[in-house]
Order: sequence, then C-alpha cells, then structure tokens
Amino acid sequence: MARPKLPTDHEIFATEFSSIGAQGMATRYGVGIRNVFHRRRRAEEALGRSISVPAHLARDKTPRPSVRQTLKVEKDMTILVGSDAHYEINTVTTAHLAFVELAKQLQPDVIVLNGDLLDGASISRHAPLGWEERPTVEQELNAVHQRLEEIEKASPSSKRYWVMGNHDSRFDMKLADALPQYKGVPGFSLREQFPAWIFSISLWIEGAERPIMIRHKPIGGGITGGHRTTLMSGVHTVSGHTHHQESKPLTDFTGTRLGIQLGTMAEPNQPTFDYAEDAPKNWSSGFALLSIKKNWLLQPEFVRIHSQHEAGEYEWRGEIHKVSANDA
Repeated sequence: MARPKLPTDHEIFATEFSSIGAQGMATRYGVGIRNVFHRRRRAEEALGRSISVPAHLARDKTPRPSVRQTLKVEKDMTILVGSDAHYEINTVTTAHLAFVELAKQLQPDVIVLNGDLLDGASISRHAPLGWEERPTVEQELNAVHQRLEEIEKASPSSKRYWVMGNHDSRFDMKLADALPQYKGVPGFSLREQFPAWIFSISLWIEGAERPIMIRHKPIGGGITGGHRTTLMSGVHTVSGHTHHQESKPLTDFTGTRLGIQLGTMAEPNQPTFDYAEDAPKNWSSGFALLSIKKNWLLQPEFVRIHSQHEAGEYEWRGEIHKVSANDA
C-alpha cells in the first residue's frame, strides 16, 4: 500500500507540522527531512507567517545551570575574583594571603574563583618530568579545602562561585573515563567535595550596561586571547588560564567593553610549573576587584604581587602592603 503524500494544503501542513514536527512527518510520509523543511518554507511563504515546532520538541537554548550560572545585578556590587591558584600542599602564596586579607576587609558581595584551584598533577594526561614526585589527589584536595575555608571564614556572607578550569576538570574526567559505572555515586564529582561553592563552567552576570561573562579559558591562547574573546563575544569578558594580567577596552559602534585577564594566584616559579623548563614567563601573580556602579562595570582594580617571601608584598590602590602567614 502506497504511503500518502505530504499535505498540499498549507494550513493542513502547518497544523500537522506543529503537532509532530519535521522528523515525525518525514517518518509518516516516507520522505527525507530536507523535503519536509522545503515544504515548510513554501507553506510559510504562502501563509505569510512562521510555522512553529511542537512545544515538546522546542529546545531551551539557555545552557544548563551546571554549565552556566546567572547572577543578576540589582544594586551596586563588588566582585572579588581570582584565578589559577594551583594550590600546592604545604605552600601558601602571597596572592592567596592577599586575597584572604582583602576579602576580610572588603566583604565583597560575590567571590569568584575562576578555575584551576586544583592542579591534578597525578591525574594529568602528561607524563611525569623524570622522577618528579607528584602530590596525590587526596593531598591536593586537602590543600584546596584549607585554602577555601580561609576564604569562607574571611567573608562568610559573600556569594561564592567556582568556575571550572581545565585542571579542575581532571578530577571528574579521570573517574568518568576509568569508572563510568559509578556515574551518580556520591563523591565522584569535584563539586560534591566543596558544597559551599556554586560550580559552573561560566558565570553570566546581567543587569549592568552590558552582560559580563566570567569564564576560565579565553578563546585561543597567548597575548591576544583576551582581546579575541572580547571581540567575538560582544560582552565584557573576564578570563584566566593564560596567567596574564591586563584589562583591554574594545570600542566599536555598540560602545566599549572590557577584556579582563586575571593573572594567577599561584607563584609563577613554584614546582607546579617546572614543565616550563625555567623559561621566562609573561605571567603575573595577582587577582582583581570588579565594581559595578550605577549599572556600569568600572575598570578592574588589580592586585599585583611584588614578592613571594614569607612576609610577601602586594600592590593595591597605589600602595605596597605586606602580608604574613598569620593572615590566613
């Protein structure tokens, strides 16, 4: 028995398309899905209106909360944001001590740690450098717990976000690859280890004069990565990963937007980075305070680390400040 043909009546076609969709019509009438879309276009031209897809097939284009968290600006706001701490065991960097000190002083509305808090050296896909001793996952997790507890204690009322970096992702990726049968088992995800923090791949801040996207990786790398990200995104961007620290305005017909790179909260010459083979690094140790005033994102106030010894020094608002291990 021959299959019926696609409806030639435009209204009948539109009603059926809105009921079962393109794939459903292709299956019912034994035609290719491209033929269905071609017929839909002809019907829309004839009817002078668009033909919607079924509600149950319409996709929500907003990324899942596990991918993107959204923060709404409803008043003047301060955001203390750092990146790429690569926390080591038995080591506390000047940048971390300064971060804790300023969190305590400023009591920011929001604290964001923009990825690579965990280094994940022992679960890296890269081979060890000779006979180097790498910390265990347990040791690294303990170090991260200690550092984050210091931040939480310094500013307990701040809303806290952890934007995942590529090193952080090693935790879940290693387990998912080796033990896929354990999907959903409590404790097999990094975010479950740190319930005081809101995890995502990006943080989208809306309500300012234009949106702000905080995301670990810029598009591409190198010294042009931040500019490229801002150019392509059309919004203010805040990124880490490169360990550069800078703010570059980009102005076009839509106005001015900022491309902000945060630097690293690690010490650029710590053992974690021995893979660089003692080459010069265009890295800056530090972090930034973002302020939104009257719905405008102001230029970031950078903290830049000057020395990494026990009572290290950092630059902040035109002054040199000292920290000590007692600040954590």
